[in-house]
Amino acid sequence: MEGRPSLKNPFFCAFLTSVLSACGPNGSPPAPPDPGNREELADEAALRELSDPNRTSLLGDGIYRQMSSYDRESAPPPLDFVARGNRDMNHFVCKSADADVSPLQLIEPIYDEASCKETYVKGIVLSRFEGSGRMARFWMTASSLRNGLVADAEVFRIWVDDNPVPVIEAPLASVIDGSADEMFAPPFGFGPGDHIVWHYPAVFAKKLIIALDGLGPLEYYYHQTSVVLDAIPQKRIAAEKRLPERDTAIAVLSATEKGAGPTEPLLAETAITLAPMETKTVADLAGPATIHSFGIRVAEASLGALADVDIAITWDNAATPAISMSLEDLFASWLNAPANKSLGLAGEKIGNDIVLSLRLPMPFSTKAAIVLTSKSASNVDFGISILGEKAVPAEAFGKLSAIKNETIAPAPTESHLLGNWMGKGRWAGTCMALEGHGIQDGSAFDEPFNFVEGDELGILDGVSAVKGTGTEDYFDGAFYYEAGPHATPFAQWWGAQVSGTNGSVSNCRFHILGDGIDAEKSAELSLEIGPGLPSTLNRYRSVTFVYR
Repeated sequence: MEGRPSLKNPFFCAFLTSVLSACGPNGSPPAPPDPGNREELADEAALRELSDPNRTSLLGDGIYRQMSSYDRESAPPPLDFVARGNRDMNHFVCKSADADVSPLQLIEPIYDEASCKETYVKGIVLSRFEGSGRMARFWMTASSLRNGLVADAEVFRIWVDDNPVPVIEAPLASVIDGSADEMFAPPFGFGPGDHIVWHYPAVFAKKLIIALDGLGPLEYYYHQTSVVLDAIPQKRIAAEKRLPERDTAIAVLSATEKGAGPTEPLLAETAITLAPMETKTVADLAGPATIHSFGIRVAEASLGALADVDIAITWDNAATPAISMSLEDLFASWLNAPANKSLGLAGEKIGNDIVLSLRLPMPFSTKAAIVLTSKSASNVDFGISILGEKAVPAEAFGKLSAIKNETIAPAPTESHLLGNWMGKGRWAGTCMALEGHGIQDGSAFDEPFNFVEGDELGILDGVSAVKGTGTEDYFDGAFYYEAGPHATPFAQWWGAQVSGTNGSVSNCRFHILGDGIDAEKSAELSLEIGPGLPSTLNRYRSVTFVYR
C-alpha cells in the first residue's frame, strides 16, 4: 500500500516552490565537492552485461535485490494523504551524525537504524547492500525537482567496500543532468529533469552504500536502488582507468532507433491478408537462430484490427506455444500505438502506417513457428518482418514466453497479477495499459491519476526481493508522468491523458542488459492497485515477458 502524494494543489505547490527554490538547508547552496571521483566504477564483466543483447536471454544465477523508500508502516502517517499506507517517501537506512538535513520537514524522515554503523558515511543513507555484485539501476526523485526546479544543495555519494573515501561525490544536480561524469550521462543516465534513472554497473566486493546529503526544507524524497548480488561471492574490483568496454556499452544502449541486435533478414517484409476466421502459418524458421526484431506494419486506420488477430509462437516443436495472445497484446497497443522507442519495443508512424517492433532477443535451437488466426468479420491486412541472426548464445539460454493478465473493476483483490511461474526463469519486462481514477474523496489530493500509486512487488524464490514506491516509478517515470512522453533504453511511457475524473496511460519496462531479474525456483510478480484502494481501478492489462 505505497505510492506518492501528488501534491498538485496549485496554492500548495506555489508555496512549496517558493520555499524550496529560496535556499539550501543552511541558508545558501554549499560549494560543490572537490573533484576526485573515480574514473571507472565497473569491471569488464559488469560492462559486458550492458554490451551484448544476447545476454538478456541467459538464465543467470544472480540474486536481484531492491532497496527503496517503500512504506515500512512503522509510524503514524503525518498527513491525511499518506493515511492509506502511502508513505513511500523519506524512508532511509540511517543518518550520520554530521548529516546536513534541514530540521523543517513536511514529512519527517524515518530511519531503519538509529545510527550508521559506518563511521565514514556522511549524509542520509538511501541504500546499503552487503556481499559482492553490481548495481543494476538507481532511481530517485524529490519534490523540489518539480515545476522546472533543479537540485540546489543535495550532494550524491557512493562508498564501496568500506573505503572511507567515496568513489563518487558530486552535486545531485550534476548527476541528474549528466555533467558530473560520463557515467551519469546518456545512455547510462536519462533523467528528464524531475527525476534520475541511472544504469551504470558499479561493482563491489563486500559492500555498496549510496547516500544523499544537503536535504532541504519541506522536502520529500523517493528512491530505489537495485543490485545483482553474486550467488558465489567474488572479488569484484572496479578498473583503475576507464574501460574500453564502456564504448561498446554506449553503442548498444544508444541503439534505440534501429535496435541493438543483428539485423539479418530472417523473413523479409511480407504482406499478409487474413480472411475472416482464417488461420495461417506466416513464418516457419529453421534454427539455430535468434530473432532480434519481430515487426508489423499496419495502416493507422486499421490499428484496432490487431485486437482481432491472435498470434501463437512455438519454439523447437514444443507441445504448446510459448506466446499466445492478440497482436494488440504483444505490441502493447491497447489504448494507442507505442509512440516512442526503447530497446525492447519501438513504435512510430510512417506515412499513413504504424510500424511496431518487439526487440527482445528470441533464440531457438531447431525451429520457430509463427501462426496467426483472425477473429475478424472482414479481411485484415498488414505486413510482418523478422530480423535477427543465424546463431544462438554460446551459453545456456531461455526461450521467450509471455504472460497476459487483465483486471477489470470491481477489482477482486488489491493487486494485479503480472505473472508467476515455478522453476528457473528470468523476468525480462512488462508492458501495461493502465486505466483508473482518483480516490474520489473531494480532498486537495484527489486526482485522476491516483490509481498509479500502487507499487510493484517481486517475490523471488520465496523472498520479497522487489518493493516499489509507485507505478510510474517502476516504469522509470515520476509524478504522474507530468514530464510528458519519454523513453529510455530500458523503459517508455506514452499516451498519458485525463478525461474528466479518469486517467489512462501505457508503459513498458524491460529487464534487459544487466537488469534481468532471475529466479531459481519460483517467482510471483504483482502490482498494487492504487494507494491501497483497488476501487480506483477501471482496467489494467499487462503482458509480462519471461525467459524459461
